Amino acid sequence: MANEKNLIPWNKRTESEQREYARQGGKKSGEVRRQRKAMKEQAEMLLSLPFNLKDKNGNEVKKLLATLGIEEDEIDNQMAMIIALWKTALSGGKNQISAFQELRNIVQDEQTTEDNDKVQIINDLPFDDEGDEDETD
Repeated sequence: MANEKNLIPWNKRTESEQREYARQGGKKSGEVRRQRKAMKEQAEMLLSLPFNLKDKNGNEVKKLLATLGIEEDEIDNQMAMIIALWKTALSGGKNQISAFQELRNIVQDEQTTEDNDKVQIINDLPFDDEGDEDETD
């Protein structure tokens, strides 16, 4: 490659160059972290906003929510999205499996599941030293 001759290994750069690149990386990392935090806060705000209780045809969704046992004041955008996932998982359509998996992930929260919470297989059968050898006496 033509530009490989321009590449200088990190250990061959001067200490001031290394410090400058590290400083630039730290600034960029902080900037990206602030952007992610702002995006997360904005998404949380959007999900907490009240949900429009009419579907695309103008029909009120209150009856469906009442049959599910959900009160109108408990419905926000996040609840509406979870209900949509639930309906998709029950629909039998092509997205049924992915909707089911997403609901399962929400409920189980796999990132916080510890190894102690998972099923462990314990082999408690006694070890027979004598039976493992060839019996060619």
